[in-house]
Amino acid sequence: LPGPRGGRGVLPLTPPRPAAAAVCVGLVVVLACTVLFDPAGRDCLLRKLALYARGAAMMVVGRDKKWKKKGRPDPALVAFAKDVKRKRVVFIRHGESEWNLIFNVGSKIFVPFKAVAALVRETLLFLRLDDDSVLYDSPLNDEGLRQARDLDAVFASYAGAAPEDVAAALDPARSVVCSSNLRRAAQTVALGLRSRLDRSREKVHLLSALQEISTNVDTLSITPARDAPRELGGGVPASLRDADRWDVSANSGNKRIRGRGLERLQAFSEWTFKRDEPCVVAGGHSLFFRGFFREFLPAGANPLTARDNKVANGGVVAFTLERGTVEGAGDEPAQIQYRVVPESLVEVHLGFDTKAKRAAAKAAAKAAKKAA
Repeated sequence: LPGPRGGRGVLPLTPPRPAAAAVCVGLVVVLACTVLFDPAGRDCLLRKLALYARGAAMMVVGRDKKWKKKGRPDPALVAFAKDVKRKRVVFIRHGESEWNLIFNVGSKIFVPFKAVAALVRETLLFLRLDDDSVLYDSPLNDEGLRQARDLDAVFASYAGAAPEDVAAALDPARSVVCSSNLRRAAQTVALGLRSRLDRSREKVHLLSALQEISTNVDTLSITPARDAPRELGGGVPASLRDADRWDVSANSGNKRIRGRGLERLQAFSEWTFKRDEPCVVAGGHSLFFRGFFREFLPAGANPLTARDNKVANGGVVAFTLERGTVEGAGDEPAQIQYRVVPESLVEVHLGFDTKAKRAAAKAAAKAAKKAA
């Protein structure tokens, strides 16, 4: 294009990379039009950019998994507290997610290829200004949806080692249902307890305190504070996607960038003891659950290898949680502490994902394939 001074070009007519230049100009035009003329698209764009920025900051400066035990008393002391209280807690881990499929399932050789495919899908969602995401607040994949539906069937005809815990989990008079504010947990709770929720029409409590402990971007929620979970997908019935089916009073939004997971472990524990029901059914995540057992099991106790292994995708465990006032360590004042009673921990369904179980499952699958 001729410029005002002696015909000098303001913009080159033949850029060194025409295709890249065309794409950049097109993106700028689309973004400008969106910001100026599309309020809904503008809001979505700003939400996604804010989420991407938060994810980058979390991965660089986050300390969600880092905290010290110094200054906190051994949970074993809770057993001797004068004001000890007890609750039965049922942990339900979410089914397999898109993030799990990329990074945890199958040979590690294919991880880069799966990651690239996921980034392409993520880019297309961004260009469509779609609030959905593959990596952020990663949802259940097809296998995860199947695992969640199977859980409802397992509970309906349960014949395992913890019938009392299952009976309590299915009875609104004996238990309250809550979920992490990450949608894979919300999807699992909605499908895994569908029979109960359809029958009772109760609300599921959405808790920021149950948000996963990690600095990975899949642990950031796309659901704003005080909102019902977004983008639950067609795998969840419309009746359970309705905002009226969720109590969002405890959804305070995303965890703090410089926060620590311990804060949420304690906040969830305190929330359980504010409830009148004798049992709390919580849908959540592997690292949160493992962190919970590491933090609140007495020193040296490791029932069912709970300190070392994750709960399996779609797995369920149950235990008794105690709360009491104990003397602080050293010069620390008396404080509230929690204790997972070691002998109370049971595997309700699938349980902990141990090497022995994985080897047995692999051998069984191989034998079945050979027999076929």
